[in-house]
Amino acid sequence: MEYEQRKSRLFFLVTTVISFYLIFYFKDHTTDIKRDHGWYTEPYVAPLFGLGILAFFSLIKLMLVIKPIEGEKGLVESFLDSLSDYRMVFITAVLFFSYVNIITIVGFTISTTLFVLAIVWLSRLFSPIWALNTIIAVASIILIFRVGVNIWIPDVALYEMLFSGQTLWFMNKYL
Repeated sequence: MEYEQRKSRLFFLVTTVISFYLIFYFKDHTTDIKRDHGWYTEPYVAPLFGLGILAFFSLIKLMLVIKPIEGEKGLVESFLDSLSDYRMVFITAVLFFSYVNIITIVGFTISTTLFVLAIVWLSRLFSPIWALNTIIAVASIILIFRVGVNIWIPDVALYEMLFSGQTLWFMNKYL
């Protein structure tokens, strides 16, 4: 394997370790919700599935690039060199971290719309049709999960400051 393909081995090592850590300790970071809809409506199912895929493929990639080549750079130097190749990964990770932490502050609808629009913009899809598709996708997600499956997110701090009574109930329920 060429050196250029192998220079990111520390990146895959870090990704593998973090994803396995999150898989093994997901119960510490999530809560069970008592519902009669089944296990598939638990809040940890989708992230656990995604982390499993990430751990599997990063482990495979790590095994392919872990054998050292004589005279090549160390792991830390290789990692620092490969950061520029993975800047979009880090930008997306920061956006996702921000998105997850801002949901309870500004609400699912606003935060998801902004997050998806940012991802679409980073993908260089600048036409108005993609913004329309984002709004349609967010509206569909709300209809499917909030109305159809009856999955709710905790009340939003911004809504509680701005609204009261029936308006607050409507905003927390649908937006």
